[in-house]
Amino acid sequence: MTDRFVRRRRRLNGMAARHRLCAWGLGAVAIFVAAACGSADQGGQVSTAGTRTPLDSTTVSTAVAPVTGESPESSESSPGAAAAVSSTGEPVACDDIPRLESAVEGNLAGTQNPSDRLIGIIRSYGNQHGSFADLWIDRAHGGALVAAFTDDLEDHRQALAALLPEGTPFDVVRAEHSAADLDAVRAVIHANAAELEGLSSFGAPASLNRVEISFVDPPAATLDRLVELVPAAMVCVDVFYPPEPPGGPLDIIPLVNANDPLVECQGIGEVRYSRLVDPLSVDDVDHPAVEVLRAEIEAPSPEPLPAGDWSVMRIDDDRVTFAIIEGNVIAGRASFRLTGDRWVLSGYGSGGRPCEARVPLPPGLAHVEIHLDPNTPPRPASTSIFLLVQEIDCSSGREMGDALQGPQVIETDDAVLVALAVIPVAGGATCPGNPFTPVTVELSGPLGDRALLNGAVMPPAPIEPHPDRSLP
Repeated sequence: MTDRFVRRRRRLNGMAARHRLCAWGLGAVAIFVAAACGSADQGGQVSTAGTRTPLDSTTVSTAVAPVTGESPESSESSPGAAAAVSSTGEPVACDDIPRLESAVEGNLAGTQNPSDRLIGIIRSYGNQHGSFADLWIDRAHGGALVAAFTDDLEDHRQALAALLPEGTPFDVVRAEHSAADLDAVRAVIHANAAELEGLSSFGAPASLNRVEISFVDPPAATLDRLVELVPAAMVCVDVFYPPEPPGGPLDIIPLVNANDPLVECQGIGEVRYSRLVDPLSVDDVDHPAVEVLRAEIEAPSPEPLPAGDWSVMRIDDDRVTFAIIEGNVIAGRASFRLTGDRWVLSGYGSGGRPCEARVPLPPGLAHVEIHLDPNTPPRPASTSIFLLVQEIDCSSGREMGDALQGPQVIETDDAVLVALAVIPVAGGATCPGNPFTPVTVELSGPLGDRALLNGAVMPPAPIEPHPDRSLP
């Protein structure tokens, strides 16, 4: 398997891989993907690795402002066709295939969807034609509805314009492959999944018009077998190789005098610690994504972004993350990505989610839970500390064994800082519950009145006995 198929190295368990808003077809989603508007897909589930995280949204019904349904001639082209197959006849990486997109602009907020009636009209019409490929909401173009067919685009455009209310923002674009053809490819993959070692998930994102197939650490023969099974021009591949963990002793505890270290908090990713303890108000930031955030808050939607004191968590060239911080709770979060010249809502959520600021780990490592063994609590005279360590991510109930890294121990006059990590399971894993692993930490002298702290969180937190655990 060549490097050109590698999307990026990343931890595979317990992390959000990507946020998408209806990039997949309405009424059809791939395994591990949920659209903001749809039901179950016809893809096949193989494992739980490489998960794709849905946005916290549901189908909504809103009025659509008048926008012409006419489309420029550019919609007649198929931008993905040129990248369908590599020069060697192999499938190409999915990231190298341009997405089909609308040439018509809508005006929906990111938390809004077109009405079910509009979606139903287009879906019903499309299902009557064998050339129909799929239907989706183009968030990068204001929520315009896009219907893809393999032929007779102008006829389909005129027919839909007659069926839809005047001013409905929709477009008709050319696809290379019909829904029936892609369904046949998915059926072949499902039937031969056992032969494709490393297969993680597969589905047919509407705007991609290919069957997207994800692999985790596959052998070289897997891609050869894939090409034998299905036409290379109808599929694309994502390959994820688990990163190698760092060598040598575990070294993750930040320096005591670290200036504003990076931390990670579930739902908002990596940020500077100061962003959590002293949030920067959006009112003090001049950035175009701030205006889009305000528009999303005010949008009439069953699930709008919550009103509150929004703060800037992180600003990158093409992504911005905002959050409402209330004490140690993330009361709201919203992420935006730059698509063309438009900032588009790419992920959001609300509710009281506690934020335990963790130290970002090197690639190839994952966090663990650390507790005192309640049967052998430490005393001032103790020179050995007995811990119970548990994986956080799904691990099929394995014993950690040599995958457990550490402990790293830093002793000061006032505290003992302890940190551990684990090499996570590569690929899919079930979640039956993870066992505890006993760990003994040897100190250089008696614990005394020093605090015993978890050094993998910020600020370092007391290590407490597990509330529901007492070993016989």
